[in-house]
Amino acid sequence: MNFQLVIIALSPAILMVWFFYARSAYKPEGRLVISLLFLMGFVSGFLALMLNLSVERYTVLWSGAPNALHRNLYWIIGIGLNEEFAKMLMLLAVLYPRRDFTTPMQGLLGGATVALGFAAVENIFYLERYGTVTLLIRSVLTVPAHAFFTIPLGVAMAYSKRAFTLSGKVGWLLGGLFFAMMTHGLYDVWLAFDSVWVNRFAYVHVVLLGVLALWLMRLRRPPLPPPDPRASRVLP
Repeated sequence: MNFQLVIIALSPAILMVWFFYARSAYKPEGRLVISLLFLMGFVSGFLALMLNLSVERYTVLWSGAPNALHRNLYWIIGIGLNEEFAKMLMLLAVLYPRRDFTTPMQGLLGGATVALGFAAVENIFYLERYGTVTLLIRSVLTVPAHAFFTIPLGVAMAYSKRAFTLSGKVGWLLGGLFFAMMTHGLYDVWLAFDSVWVNRFAYVHVVLLGVLALWLMRLRRPPLPPPDPRASRVLP
């Protein structure tokens, strides 16, 4: 694969990261964090690949399973859960521990950036395996879809960070992961059907999630309230 094709494969994801970054109130020094999150998105792609292969090898869930329930569960759990869980791990490692991580917009930007790094790795893989036509289709549909799947998870992580109880923190994290898993898995279910009309629901699916992402961007004003100084520790 030549260098020019690699740049073409990465460009859609990089442009979308720039779009979200340009509309955020993130501090200038956050560029290093954003770059790191994008690279960690690459790592999440390889982690998700290992998890997906494990599901196919050790369970009855795989894309060609004779049982329709097993096929659909594969897309929701074997793909949706694995890939969004891998992205969440990167956010927990890089963004979540930062003391200046306090606003939903930071979570939105972080979630989108990791997801777009993930999509960039997938683009390189699909370009090598299926060629430029598949890459163009993915650039229009799948690359933004990955960002839209993970954006609500990033926002939920911001609220988790500000929760004062352990149950609140875990609840926000699990809720965000569940939403990301279901939206991701359902998107794959639409595309897995052997019907052009059903496949078109995937486009509607992505558009609706894009509208949700634009609405969530309004959460940058006002930011989350400052922490209560009396709360010196996380309560059980």
